[in-house]
Amino acid sequence: MARRSGAGQADGDGVVTAPALVLGVALAAPAFVTRPMTLPRHDFAGDVGIGYGHRPDFGGGGLNLEGAFGVTEHVELGLRTGVRFSDESRFAAADYYARTLWTETYGTNYAGVAANPEFRVRWVAYQGDVVELGLDGRAYLPFEPRSRFGGMFGLPLAFHIGDSARIDTGPYFVTLFYAQTGTALSFPAYFWFQVSEKVWLGPMARVLVPLTPNPHPDPALLLGFGVGIQVASAVDLKSMILFPGITETQGAQNFGVGFGVQFRIE
Repeated sequence: MARRSGAGQADGDGVVTAPALVLGVALAAPAFVTRPMTLPRHDFAGDVGIGYGHRPDFGGGGLNLEGAFGVTEHVELGLRTGVRFSDESRFAAADYYARTLWTETYGTNYAGVAANPEFRVRWVAYQGDVVELGLDGRAYLPFEPRSRFGGMFGLPLAFHIGDSARIDTGPYFVTLFYAQTGTALSFPAYFWFQVSEKVWLGPMARVLVPLTPNPHPDPALLLGFGVGIQVASAVDLKSMILFPGITETQGAQNFGVGFGVQFRIE
């Protein structure tokens, strides 16, 4: 059975076309819904995004800055931080919305201009044509004022439905070591549809269940929608809108939008 491959990788019998060898031109990335959960070995991906967070009485903008490196075919390292443009940006979590096509950002206190750095490791334990299963570990470093160390552990799952659709999901357990340790269980789900060779889109959702310190928490529901466009062999444009508290009072008035670009270097 042929293994899934990343951008510029041969698949199956390892044959690479002669023009790519002679000219040194990177092969075009595969359709998004067929891409593996981790970058190919020694590839780098950089993400830059701008976001706007809105609350009923105020709003503000911010940036997301992120980089990732494929250590092996199945292990990826990443580092992320954010920038807030104003006090309103901090209270509206603007840099969170700049992290396009992803909902699982925790461990930020929104007390400084720059967000707490997030370091992550992802390992794909099983990789098949239809299902991928990974282990995802993240640490939140307390650089922001009045913040504390935190972490998240997840079991990401990707279901590839041919060349037309993909579902990314899996449980994530969050721990924040404040005076009262806070824990939560998150279940995100992204439903991506490849509507053309270069364009994918779909709904995004998450159910967040607080575990401690509240002994009787109410789950929080997030809903959103995302779009991605591959504009070059190693460049994607991404956009999303999220409603993080759709079940809360005035939930529809709390929302954010984000626009980002990812570039990959082999």
